[in-house]
Amino acid sequence: MKKKLAVISTACLLILASDPVSSYATPDSSSDVLDQPTSVTNEDVKAIFDSLYQEGYSLGEEDGYAEKKFEQFDQTTGLDKSSEEFTWFMMGYTVGYKKGQQQKEEELKTEQENEMAAGEEEGYQQGVLDYKHATIQSEIDPFPSKSSDWNKGYVQGYKKAISLMDLSVKAKKEGYDQGLENDSMSVPSMYDDEDVTRQAFTEGFETAQAEVLEQQKKQFEKQGYVQGYHDLPLEVPAEAEGELQIAFEQGYEKGQKQKQKDVKADGYDSAFTYQTYRAPKSLQDKPQLEKWYKAGFYSNKDVKSLQQKAYKDGWKLGKEMSVPKKYKQNKAAVAMYKKYFEQGQKKQDKTVSHILLGSGIVLTLVALITLWRLRRRKNEETTLDS
Repeated sequence: MKKKLAVISTACLLILASDPVSSYATPDSSSDVLDQPTSVTNEDVKAIFDSLYQEGYSLGEEDGYAEKKFEQFDQTTGLDKSSEEFTWFMMGYTVGYKKGQQQKEEELKTEQENEMAAGEEEGYQQGVLDYKHATIQSEIDPFPSKSSDWNKGYVQGYKKAISLMDLSVKAKKEGYDQGLENDSMSVPSMYDDEDVTRQAFTEGFETAQAEVLEQQKKQFEKQGYVQGYHDLPLEVPAEAEGELQIAFEQGYEKGQKQKQKDVKADGYDSAFTYQTYRAPKSLQDKPQLEKWYKAGFYSNKDVKSLQQKAYKDGWKLGKEMSVPKKYKQNKAAVAMYKKYFEQGQKKQDKTVSHILLGSGIVLTLVALITLWRLRRRKNEETTLDS
């Protein structure tokens, strides 16, 4: 018994040391391993071989996965088999053992890769956050609850994030510079391989393009404004297309509105100067502008009330000239107020003179009052001019 076990062990070692693939062969009809009568066919022999091979393969696969040779063997293994049958059995065991080993290695490798991938993803995300918050870690402490593979991946992901964020800052700057100079974007290869850097470059380019467009829109809006303010026919420049054309037309409309406002204001002011409407010579061949001017003139409903106030203020004894706050910035209104204020003063002087003469008061008193009036008027004119 012991002698046979020794033979089996020796045979196992020899088979395991050999190439199982080259050893694998279906026995031919000349084999007498089973010492069967000549009635045994090749098909029968092959079936026996396949059965023994599969039996050994199954045991070998389990032992290979567990990485323990002959774990499934006991003292009776191989005793019921001839040497040829045992060879077939061990041939299957050897192939199965290697297959089990390979399966175990692949599973371990996949597990390691998954662990590293999970750690790398979390490390990358943390690296991005730390970069944005300016809290970059120079030394990364391991996570005790995680595997060594996970921690290794975390460090790799973190460093990758910092490196890519540094590169993305550079990419954004270069994209911005390119956007200021060119209308079409061309991402350099060093930024095109990673989504982060490619996106940063694109963002910089688009930001610059938006600024360029905004500046162009302002320029064309200004041109349109000048054209509209001078009441010229709308002529959009050929190079103004899309949003630039819209900006030009908006500027033209703003210019027209401002011109209308200013012309109406001129008409309003002219009502303080002229009692009746008269069209300026500069507007006689511009019917639209003259229409706005006229509308402004007749919109002034303050002329009479301001005239009356100025006259009454001038007539009152001791009343100083004081233009209402509403009109102080309007030169035409101030000039009219001054005119009627002085008319009121003249009327006041005549009235006072008649009263004094009728009462028999010495003329020298009148002269003193007149002198005082002249001085006061001079002071008021100085105040208005200032």
